[in-house]
Amino acid sequence: MSLLVSSVLALSSCSTDRTAATAPPTTTATTATTTSAAPAPQRVARLGAAVSAERLASAEPDAELVARHFDSVTPENAMKWSTTRPSATTWNWVGADAIVEFAERSGLDVRGHTLVWGQPSGNGMPPWLKETLNPADFTAAVLDGIDTQVTRYRGRVQRWDVVNEPFEALSGELQKNVFFERMGPDYIEQALRAARAADPDAELWINENATEYLPAKADALVELVRGLKGRGVPLDGVGLQTHLFLDAPLPAGAIADLIGGLRELGVDVALTEVDVPGGSANRDPTAQQALWKQVADECVAAGCVELTTWGVTDASTWLDSPTVRAGIPFLESFTVPTRPLLFDESGQAKPAFDIIEEALTRR
Repeated sequence: MSLLVSSVLALSSCSTDRTAATAPPTTTATTATTTSAAPAPQRVARLGAAVSAERLASAEPDAELVARHFDSVTPENAMKWSTTRPSATTWNWVGADAIVEFAERSGLDVRGHTLVWGQPSGNGMPPWLKETLNPADFTAAVLDGIDTQVTRYRGRVQRWDVVNEPFEALSGELQKNVFFERMGPDYIEQALRAARAADPDAELWINENATEYLPAKADALVELVRGLKGRGVPLDGVGLQTHLFLDAPLPAGAIADLIGGLRELGVDVALTEVDVPGGSANRDPTAQQALWKQVADECVAAGCVELTTWGVTDASTWLDSPTVRAGIPFLESFTVPTRPLLFDESGQAKPAFDIIEEALTRR
């Protein structure tokens, strides 16, 4: 997730258990008869949520909601290097361990997020790594970090967002970030191969934002995947972040077409950071619900494997942070909560949750 999505916006005006009911034998029949209830619909794609260790451990309803309604969790910040490796010689696993242990107790998958992210500010990468100027030392630190983190959670994290946001915010050009500058343009390949070596069974993913609004960026993402797969680079999936806004209407078919194009290359596709805040010019909740439906319908129709929301309840959305609002022109005019998620501030399911549940359980 990146605040760079603001530039795009500025330019764009629990599965149910199967049961069987058996009829008791009658006194006149020579053989017993049985009838079986039709199996309950099962989800055709995972429903996930980004979570924080702090909220899972607090009195907030997040832990109960996630355990009851979701299939997977994504650590919001607990697995980013700004948290896990605050210095070259210091590791911090407290939050990441807590989330993985919660997932294991709850029978949920874990999407590890993220191993390589070039955002220079905020929680993208720790200062010490940015200050490691020697290319050889930088590369060694990155590959060692990938190996250490993936090995620690081998067999416990089912999929990794290995590289997050490799493209420029508004174009199909690879971002000339510190990884590109010090490891070379093949840093994505190096990262994916290092992750595969650390855990041969984990799924490896690339995660990108704003492709639903920028056709050229979507095309470039497809070509990146085509090139990686053509060279035999281990890549199992592509995540589309899908931060959506009512003031930036989503072109019909944009998500479905991109999912289809990527799946043709032999990768799975997931919507990984979905949220739908109320628009500054249109706060009609039915408009939000319609956008949720559009997203879910296109995701399922095109064969996505997961829809993950960035957060659990409206009480903890990143979009209501004063720091975030100050950095996104679209949100600066908001004086009320954005309410972008499937559960309200008190943890009650909103109509959007029913919309998503219906879409994900189609047969």
